[in-house]
Amino acid sequence: MVGIAFVLVLMSAMLHGLWNFLTKRVSGNLSVLYLGISCMCLLLLPAVLLRSPRSFIPPAYHFVIATGAIHALYFYFLSQAYKHGNISTVYPVARGFGVIGTAIVAIASLGESISVAGLAGIISTGSGIFVVGTSVEKRSDDSRKGLWFALLVGCTMVGYSIVDKLAMARIDPVTYIFWLFLLSVILLTPYMLVARRHELATAWKERKRHGLTIGLGATAGYLLILFVFRIAQVSYVVAVREFSVVIGSLLGVIYLREALSLRKLIGIVLVVTGLILIRIA
Repeated sequence: MVGIAFVLVLMSAMLHGLWNFLTKRVSGNLSVLYLGISCMCLLLLPAVLLRSPRSFIPPAYHFVIATGAIHALYFYFLSQAYKHGNISTVYPVARGFGVIGTAIVAIASLGESISVAGLAGIISTGSGIFVVGTSVEKRSDDSRKGLWFALLVGCTMVGYSIVDKLAMARIDPVTYIFWLFLLSVILLTPYMLVARRHELATAWKERKRHGLTIGLGATAGYLLILFVFRIAQVSYVVAVREFSVVIGSLLGVIYLREALSLRKLIGIVLVVTGLILIRIA
């Protein structure tokens, strides 16, 4: 994996860990996420229009529709996962499942070849993430719900990672992420207006800044990944991006008072080891 790609993915990982931490701070409030991505649509619109009128309509619209639908599910599952579970548990399980799943699908459908060091790195990263995510000894029914939703988040991650990799050969990243967010907002709007109307009104009055910060972090981090998809293998990119798990877990321990067990430390070491092996690959 080339050096510039590695650095950009690590930067994306930091942003991803931070906006997920903020999402957990608001207990996975879907209305805050909804406001965040809605604001990003408005901020990205001038940039898309200035690129050229033709770029406003993406050439490979089937990829845009697919990623928009997948991300609508992603945001819903993510909100439910953080509503029921801790970030140091939910985040690693979701991302770990995504790493292993994406690698398998990329090899099978995209024909990517992975070296021995790369394979060892992916396995180490995925294993470490699962160790971190399953390090909590006592589980309640609520935390089990969080784990199930975390697995669903991982499923959507596999889907959008593959779609995004294929789309980047055909679509400008800024236009792509604009349509991704816009379609997600459109698909979520009926549910938000019917089932979350009062929560949405409260979020608009009290949580606008949280939503904007989450939206900015998600947009910047995602744009970095989309650019990197043009020069690196999706299986490696997704695995390195999971350094965000270390960041999210540490933020959970420091600011949310979540426990830091020996098992969780071992998991973090496995993640870092996997990143080193992928960098070598």
